[in-house]
Amino acid sequence: MPKPSGFKGNKQSLPQKPCTVCGRPMVWRKSWAKNWESVLYCSDRCRADKSRSPSDTSTRAKDPV
Repeated sequence: MPKPSGFKGNKQSLPQKPCTVCGRPMVWRKSWAKNWESVLYCSDRCRADKSRSPSDTSTRAKDPV
């Protein structure tokens, strides 16, 4: 019989915060437990693009006229 864990599968109750680059919501992960306050980016790609802000439209492709 498997050992029961404390996690019941309810991910709705986990804390969330937006990524500083893309704005997507990041859900708390166990690996981030010790430094959740300092987590800013949702992925390595956003970490690499940290100079780009969500409101910066100069790096996006413009629509052809």
